[in-house]
Amino acid sequence: AVDRGAMPTVARWLGRDGSSATHRLAQWRTDWSSQTGASQLGILHGSNHDVPAFRWYEKDSGEVMVCNRPTSAAELQYRAVRRTGDGGLLSLDGASRGNLFGGGADEQALVLSIATRRRSRETRSRSGYFAYFSDPANAVRTAMSFVAEVCREIGQSTRARVHKVRPRVSRGGLYPFVRAFATVVERDVVVAAVMGDMLAGRTAVYADLVAYDEVAHHSGPVGRDAAKVLGRLDRSLALIENVAEHAPRPYRIVLLSDHGQSPGETFRARYGLTLADLVRAGCGLPVPRSARRTRSGAEARNTVRAALHRPVEEGAEQQ
Repeated sequence: AVDRGAMPTVARWLGRDGSSATHRLAQWRTDWSSQTGASQLGILHGSNHDVPAFRWYEKDSGEVMVCNRPTSAAELQYRAVRRTGDGGLLSLDGASRGNLFGGGADEQALVLSIATRRRSRETRSRSGYFAYFSDPANAVRTAMSFVAEVCREIGQSTRARVHKVRPRVSRGGLYPFVRAFATVVERDVVVAAVMGDMLAGRTAVYADLVAYDEVAHHSGPVGRDAAKVLGRLDRSLALIENVAEHAPRPYRIVLLSDHGQSPGETFRARYGLTLADLVRAGCGLPVPRSARRTRSGAEARNTVRAALHRPVEEGAEQQ
């Protein structure tokens, strides 16, 4: 994206425009679970022990843990704090903005792990929305951008269907509004909060800008749709950089990518049935008729039948 000119601010930081570099590009290794939940929990709370994936089933409790579910995020944060005995990276006059976890910060906005708390004066002040939308100019600008983003997504998804772009996932239903929230509302509120934190001279600020991640999951990580989102995020970085020049203390801006992406078909698009249906078919449980007719579903059933020394279904070898 930097080499293609989509992110001129980052290109200038790296000295790609001929100026002296203020930043350097460095690689870092995640652990086994290279996804936002594990990475962010490790960075903010010093431990991502027992976080094997983005979603997993815990046999002890019989619950499905999902990193972007408020109850799961709160539980994971509690476990990390209990394991390390430390409040978190941001516990000393820090701020957490748009993250899954709080990091021990006193100032939090759009933080998932506190979303399940009972509404009180403390949690209301942390929501981040009121401080931003109380300014009519902010409210009008973000509302207009939200509507424009919904229309943009509808147009882009229609174009992808017409041109039969593959791989392609479903982008209908409420997704245009979900995308608009991630790429407009969340971005605007978080960036405004970060700039306020810097002007207040807070010790450390950690913010998650999820716009590119949201669009790349549905439109592909290297397509034109994602590149345009990166361009708008680059302008947000320029705003933060400008505010840093007027902050009461120096700040070091670190831009972190917590995981990568690569384009690929979904399991259902590739094999004609969901992974859940494949497992159910292999276990001999009822599955939709469309799944039973697929080659993968038939193979799963017949593999189990062979292992149990039961007759293989007729016509299975011809499928």
